[in-house]
Amino acid sequence: MDNIVPLLYLSILLLSLLLLSFFIGRQIIERKQIEDNLSVLQNKIRKNEANGEDYYELGSIYLSKKLFDQAILQFRYALQIWKNEDFEGISNLYNTIGFTYAQTEQYELAIYYYKEALKNDDNYTVALNNLGYAYEKEKMINEALGTYIKVIEIEKNNETALSRIQILKRRIPKSG
Repeated sequence: MDNIVPLLYLSILLLSLLLLSFFIGRQIIERKQIEDNLSVLQNKIRKNEANGEDYYELGSIYLSKKLFDQAILQFRYALQIWKNEDFEGISNLYNTIGFTYAQTEQYELAIYYYKEALKNDDNYTVALNNLGYAYEKEKMINEALGTYIKVIEIEKNNETALSRIQILKRRIPKSG
């Protein structure tokens, strides 16, 4: 009976170390894949073999690394050579640029790019929610509320828009 306590302790310790090793190993493998992908994309760009999707992917990698200036630069390159007939792709690209500007707290630029995304797809609820958020940050509460209401008209159960509408209605002073 005395030998079971140390055995149980060692078993739990070993299991914990194995789980920790697994998660750390997985993170290392994911980082390695990202770095390999980054290297491949940079080589394609150096050789002038990159297309709009490559620039977008490179920008996304920079965005995930919080290298916002480099991300925006790559997204703008992608925008210059993106296929004009790919309205969904262009909308997504504009939204991503807006999101990147929002991450750097440049909400005026973010608003511009979200609106550009909506020119190609006025039912793009992600861009609408992002636009509402940028309006909130710029203290444009009525515009934010109107934007979130438009989201609800498109997607009745959009949790983000529903919660933001409730919060914003409490912030708007009641007249009369």
